Amino acid sequence: MNEIERPTPNSARAVRTYPVAPGRLLAAFGRAVETLPRWSAGPSGEGEVRAVRTTRLLRFRDDVKIRVFAEGAGAGAELTSNSRIGKGDLGQNPRNIKELLRAVEDEALREEA
Repeated sequence: MNEIERPTPNSARAVRTYPVAPGRLLAAFGRAVETLPRWSAGPSGEGEVRAVRTTRLLRFRDDVKIRVFAEGAGAGAELTSNSRIGKGDLGQNPRNIKELLRAVEDEALREEA
């Protein structure tokens, strides 16, 4: 699946696969959360990274969860982004996922080269 789904007007979800080990992918997501502006790490469990993304305007906070799992010879990631308040996110949750995926995929491609 390469699209970003919209389960509700306040959430977004995407699933991706990568030709790297799950531990390496999990670490890449963790580094991305630590380095992206307006992102902060939250309490994470085994095989997952949790983060909070704060919007520039009005400082709304969205909860982002990345679950990494073994997928064939590589790893898969399920990403979800949910708004804490409101009845619609004006497209912010899909943008959160795109921003995070772009950061991780840039890093993964750099490491693979």
